[in-house]
Amino acid sequence: MRDLVELAVTGGRRAAAEPARDGDRDAHAAVLRRGGFATGADLYAALGAVAARRPRDAFGRPAGDDLDRYAAQWLATAVYLNGTEAALRRGLWNR
Repeated sequence: MRDLVELAVTGGRRAAAEPARDGDRDAHAAVLRRGGFATGADLYAALGAVAARRPRDAFGRPAGDDLDRYAAQWLATAVYLNGTEAALRRGLWNR
């Protein structure tokens, strides 16, 4: 999940769409679900789907509020990832 979030920042939307193709996205989401991270799986799949979806207007420009949707989905995924990692660190530290 961290790889996709970081790739979305460094490589942009097109780079994030590649590893999140349907087969890969489903496999990664399944691994997250098996690990007990259902919300993470949903966010991962949604970020990949939004990254791959690029509606255009008649002139080839991004259409509608799609750029905002991509940014919002990336932010939601990044915030979830940060919170989950912090909780895991606290849990390990308190053992």
